[in-house]
Amino acid sequence: MKEFKLAFITIVIVSLTACTYTERIKDGKTAFARKQFNVAIPMLKEEFKKAKDSQVKGETAYMLGESYRRTNQTQAASDWYKRAQTQRYGKDTDIKYARMLQQLQDYDEARRAFQSAGRYAGNVRLYQEEMIACQKAKQWLTAADKNLYKIESLGTNTSATDFSPVLYNADQLIITSDRAESEGKENYKWTGEKFFDLYLLNINAETVERFEAPFNQSFHQGAPSFGENQNSVFFTQCGSDEKIAVDYCQIMFSKKEGDVWSKPEAIDLGDNAQNYIHPILSEDGKLLIFACNKEEGFGGYDLYYSIKIGADNEAKWSAPVNLGNKINTDGNEVFPFLDKDTLYFSSDGHIGMGGLDIFRSEKKAHKWQTPQNLKAPMNSGGDDFGFIIDHLNALPKGILQQGYFSSNRLGGQGSDDIYKFQQQIPPPPDTTIVIDSPKIILAINLEGLVKEKVFNEAGNPNSGLSGYENLMGASVQISTIDTAFTLGSDVDGTFFVQLDTATDYNFKATKPGYFTQVATISTKGIVLTEANPDTTLTLEIIMEKIYANQEIVLENIYYDLDKSFIRDDAKPALNELISILKRNPNINIQLSSHTDCQGATGYNEKLSQRRADAAVQYLIQNGINPERLTSKGYGESSLAVDCKCSDCTEEEHQRNRRTTFLVLE
Repeated sequence: MKEFKLAFITIVIVSLTACTYTERIKDGKTAFARKQFNVAIPMLKEEFKKAKDSQVKGETAYMLGESYRRTNQTQAASDWYKRAQTQRYGKDTDIKYARMLQQLQDYDEARRAFQSAGRYAGNVRLYQEEMIACQKAKQWLTAADKNLYKIESLGTNTSATDFSPVLYNADQLIITSDRAESEGKENYKWTGEKFFDLYLLNINAETVERFEAPFNQSFHQGAPSFGENQNSVFFTQCGSDEKIAVDYCQIMFSKKEGDVWSKPEAIDLGDNAQNYIHPILSEDGKLLIFACNKEEGFGGYDLYYSIKIGADNEAKWSAPVNLGNKINTDGNEVFPFLDKDTLYFSSDGHIGMGGLDIFRSEKKAHKWQTPQNLKAPMNSGGDDFGFIIDHLNALPKGILQQGYFSSNRLGGQGSDDIYKFQQQIPPPPDTTIVIDSPKIILAINLEGLVKEKVFNEAGNPNSGLSGYENLMGASVQISTIDTAFTLGSDVDGTFFVQLDTATDYNFKATKPGYFTQVATISTKGIVLTEANPDTTLTLEIIMEKIYANQEIVLENIYYDLDKSFIRDDAKPALNELISILKRNPNINIQLSSHTDCQGATGYNEKLSQRRADAAVQYLIQNGINPERLTSKGYGESSLAVDCKCSDCTEEEHQRNRRTTFLVLE
């Protein structure tokens, strides 16, 4: 169900027309492939019982884990991922099992599972940030300030999915739900439940009824944000009347004239081949913040803002602007809420307790500050999101803040439930005054810059390097022996951080579609004094795009005549490839060898295959899992320089005698 929350319902919605297949689904694998997870589960269970082959049982267990995860049945998902592990089914089973344990708040076991997942990938520190998050979450569950919050599940919660509360008036909430009263002739086969619509929840009477037209139709709608006096509304809609295979989520707008709402229309935010979700309007109605999965963002869903241009009747919205790397990560930032100059949102990219956590960030000097996790009990191992503050009702005595949020935490009624929270006024701090002389702050600042390689021919990594360009949206994990945190490179590729003295730092830069890159810096030996209280270090990280299914030549790999063993002068290039593979454990490659046109065709094919096999064996001997590698000898069948053999120069023959690697997935 998490995918539902992120793209309001799913990352890319398939329309009801496209989802309703005319032929009857006869097996679980087909139902799973069509994302009909509720249909797939009973079929896959039967197929698991009948399966004899270990690989088949492992794949079936994995699909069951995925199906339960996507229908928000965390315990069952954990159990089936564990079974897939038992069958030694690879893929990403280990890391998904760890994340399920995290959502179940079994943080000790989750930490061990993350460590095991890293070990399987060849790097025990690969998931260090997640392991530290498990330690912090365990501490937050027992922290003293946890008692300052009172969390109450609403009496209206049922087995249905209720989320994203919005105050409509002092005693009414608008919620998004898939209750049985929702529109649509058929249930959504992903979950087996109805499509999502808007509902009016009476807080005092504890009743829930459908919200008035024109919002409820035969596709997903929800997450509204109302304008002044509740006379206008922005909301998310996934699906449309168009008979197309893929409907993206859009932000819709409707205005109330008297007692009648206008027909909702999508606001123009530029590229329509994106999901625009979760709008929140500022108090003055001039700023709209929302989530979008733009490819050029930091990864997953980022938060963006758009400014209102023109009068109400002719208003347009400016092109979306990314909120930047303080807010956005390589994960998902969704469900924003504005309280004057404070932004609340949910994220699974910042360090949290598991799933989506609620964060707050204040705006100072026109810049968003580092987000703060609201910790337990506001957050849990599950998804916590849709946070709002109640400013319409008077605060009871001793209460600092009150409001609502949604969560699928343990102990709930349904997939997602609505909760009310009250934050008590904390006890007064110790007022003992200590007079001390002013201290000079000693600081080591790091100015980082992420760049990407640019080649002479766009899209051709074999055409030669022409230079570098700054790269926005890379995720930079910074770790020491006992800490880890992540920053994102900003729109100009920069990132900034303050470092401790006498510490070794590891940097790991990642971005979807790019090879992971690493770097190190040490502050050992740097001495700061009152006379020289600060210093600035610089670091450049160079990243390279992944060109899938495109051969990339490994330079300086040569073989002796008629031989296939790896020469010493070829090892540096292969060692660099080994480093790339260890930094990118999810990448599988094909190593290929080519000969020139000299010699018999059959002989060249066999020679090139032996050379490719030798290169693969060298990688395996240096710690690369053989399941990630394939070899292919092409002989002279794929020449880089197609010259007449008798006329080819030695330079052209040399260009044809090459070893390449190709990213398969």
